[in-house]
Amino acid sequence: MRACVVGAGPGGIVTAKVLLENGFDVTVLDKYQQVGGIWSAEGCYVGLANQAALRLFEFADLPNRLHFAGAVDTQRYLEKYAETFGVLDRVRPGTEVISIRAVEGPGRLGASGWVIDSRPAGDKAAEVQRESFDYVVVASGAHHHAHLPELPGRESFGGTVLHSNEVRAGTFSGRRVVVVGGGKSALDLATRAAREAASATLVQRKVNWMVPERLLLGLVGYKWILFSRFGEALLPRYHDPACVRPIDRIDERVKRALWWLITRDMLFSTGLYRLPRQLRPAHPLPFHLAHAGVMPRGYVRAVRRGLIAPKVSAVEAYTDKGLRLATGEEVAADVIVFATGHHKVFPFLDPGVRVHDSTGRLRLYRGIVPPGADRLGFVGFRQVFNNIMGVELTAHWLTSHFRATLRSTPGEQEMRDAIDARLDWQEQVLPGSGGYDFGPYDIHCADELLHDMGLPSLRAGNLLAEYLLPGGVAHRYAGLTRSRPAK
Repeated sequence: MRACVVGAGPGGIVTAKVLLENGFDVTVLDKYQQVGGIWSAEGCYVGLANQAALRLFEFADLPNRLHFAGAVDTQRYLEKYAETFGVLDRVRPGTEVISIRAVEGPGRLGASGWVIDSRPAGDKAAEVQRESFDYVVVASGAHHHAHLPELPGRESFGGTVLHSNEVRAGTFSGRRVVVVGGGKSALDLATRAAREAASATLVQRKVNWMVPERLLLGLVGYKWILFSRFGEALLPRYHDPACVRPIDRIDERVKRALWWLITRDMLFSTGLYRLPRQLRPAHPLPFHLAHAGVMPRGYVRAVRRGLIAPKVSAVEAYTDKGLRLATGEEVAADVIVFATGHHKVFPFLDPGVRVHDSTGRLRLYRGIVPPGADRLGFVGFRQVFNNIMGVELTAHWLTSHFRATLRSTPGEQEMRDAIDARLDWQEQVLPGSGGYDFGPYDIHCADELLHDMGLPSLRAGNLLAEYLLPGGVAHRYAGLTRSRPAK
């Protein structure tokens, strides 16, 4: 069974590992020269780091002692993982996928396999290589196709306009920098600009919640609160009834009282309480918790010292000096960085495979497989807070789907109905999630996939540990390949 994995980031290499363990002949195509995706992009700006505390950025079968690790150490871990499990030899680096098309034949789209055209990355004149595969996994990442807002007046601004993906070492040195956006990347870049630039301005339409490295007045790491079953039980009820446990039915009045306490602790532990009210989130938790990242070290201090000038406003247009805000204020800039997200698109994919609705939301069953297409799956588009754990469980589920060992596989219409119900739930609970972001529902998402695979979802030795200790961590799911039922 020949399988092609498109992308050698974390999702791609763990999928390749699981497929190899299940007897697939795997080829991994990636446009970068090293495994790791964005981590290995040439010239990544100095200081790039992930936001994972100890034992979070790791796969189940290879412990990792990194704690809020930098890019170099993260890259080394990913390379070690790929080498340890025989994936590194399967990677074809520097290879750009041009198209993925279904093999022509009777039956459903992709039922006879897929044809992939590729060429050396960056060389459009190179000869195209064509190969056939029985199965294809798209693990190309959700953060590659930059979204830049279309604003009038671009021709009048003579400075530099970048997306956050394009920031490199030296970009900010001695220049007036304006960062547009309110998420984790925007705050990271504004904090960096406060250290390196002549001036730093942060423009955000609204102030998002940020998670402190430590909660409960700075005494307890965030994973002990946000990554436990008890913590998730305080969230709005999960959409899949099979994953709802008695603890999830806590009285709403109790939930509101606890979130009132958590909200105030979050304000204190992040330091946001020391900022003016307009620079704090307007709504109490858990509103928009899915959009929260870990608070960058030094952000609040830089704002208080005047090293970051925060503006809460939409952006209206470019001017010859910088940007004009919806408030009428003009902000001067030499460099404008838009940390405004990404398009989840797949320009290489067969147009017959429909993965988006009319509003651009992803329509994938379980966030993994497109209805109406066989032998095709996506890894990395069922995003949770601890996405390393998320992509690993997705890889196991997708491999079971390919091997037809799931407890049941719904028909095409049943898949579409399930997607509709889930998207309706996401719009209410996780607005703006794009159909792919499940935010803080790490354990519920894991339970759902394990239930489909016929595996036990309770992973700790006793109920007290199961509900109070961090459960949204990968090492609890070690050995899934050995525990899955045989074909």
